[in-house]
Amino acid sequence: MNRLNALAFALLLLLSCLSGCIGDLDASNDSESDSENPSQDGSENDSDDELDDPSDNASENDSIVDSDNDADNGSDNDAGNQSDEQLDGRVVECLDGSTTVVQWGQQTCATPEVFAASDVSQETVNLTLEWYEIGSIAWGNYGPIEIYIIGENLSAAEELEDEYCERHKALDDNWKEEWDCANANYQIFTQYIEEGGAAVGTFMKAHTEYDFSMLIMSAKYPGPDEEDYKPVMLHEYFHIYQHAHIQDKCTDDSRDVCLRDDKMGGKNTPWFSEGGAEFMGQSLYAQQPGVHDNYLREVMERKLNHSLDGYKAQDIRLDNLTYQSDVNVYDVGAWFIAFLIHNEGESAFLEGFYGDLDEFGFDASFERNFNSTRDSYLEDFELFLDQSREEIMSILPEPTTVNDS
Repeated sequence: MNRLNALAFALLLLLSCLSGCIGDLDASNDSESDSENPSQDGSENDSDDELDDPSDNASENDSIVDSDNDADNGSDNDAGNQSDEQLDGRVVECLDGSTTVVQWGQQTCATPEVFAASDVSQETVNLTLEWYEIGSIAWGNYGPIEIYIIGENLSAAEELEDEYCERHKALDDNWKEEWDCANANYQIFTQYIEEGGAAVGTFMKAHTEYDFSMLIMSAKYPGPDEEDYKPVMLHEYFHIYQHAHIQDKCTDDSRDVCLRDDKMGGKNTPWFSEGGAEFMGQSLYAQQPGVHDNYLREVMERKLNHSLDGYKAQDIRLDNLTYQSDVNVYDVGAWFIAFLIHNEGESAFLEGFYGDLDEFGFDASFERNFNSTRDSYLEDFELFLDQSREEIMSILPEPTTVNDS
């Protein structure tokens, strides 16, 4: 991380309410390539790609290799020379003088490594880190995390792909350039120049030694000058929270069973993983200073209006819908999570379900923490959706009114 970026993020930490580790607060090429287009805050183009498989156009990666749009914005490209002790398993000193070890699934005070394409401004880097910090404070700071920020210049994105490849070849002797690095059939960052969007990739591979999550943000759909960029960043960080609670590694062979898929709610069935990330990201954003009081209700009402009729008109159950389904599974999934949290409480979802997930698996953890089977809960959700829109909306908190007198 270059010196300016390190100072900027350190300042963000010092200005926060923390006293010590971020981690004190509360991702195999097994990429779940979400190519998502959730209607975040009404925007139809918020494409979030959650990658659990590099072969799925992974989109969330490394450290700050910064832009030349700002003074002192030179790239620190010596990341490839870092040893394993500096990355997974490294000991980090926290702000309060204590130490923490950066390991998969463990909270840490370590900041993520950020790599930005050369056309990305320092302002965008700082904005991304600011909203990363908000998510990590709310849900816990997990690592190792590599954040990649893509701009609008194709050559700059190609250079970043090369840097990514060289970095991971140096970090892991088992990293295979032939299929783990960008090639004609596998675009890591260049696809974001045209398509935009965001994604998370969990690199817990059976054949590699260095485990990490990659988080990708881009310059469009939404761009950093749009409000949606902020809740999308929170959405993506919640995917890191989800995957941090799963220890299974997967192979690159799509014919092999990957338990990580099951624990996320099923392979290519994003109802729970994307619904959770979407609702939690929007809900946390709605709680931030300066966001208008009715924000969450407006977003969720738009999701209802965009998706309810289409969902009710077909006969595929929510947990069988795929990324390719005509129904916006992000929207309906977000309403399922809202329904679940309304009934069970947020702690049962976060600490309870995710705390038990790795040991017991999806369905057993679901039943242990929500006192019902998945099938039964989905039946109740269908009945819930049969109500009027007014009755459905009633489970969301009413906006608080400030008395100016």
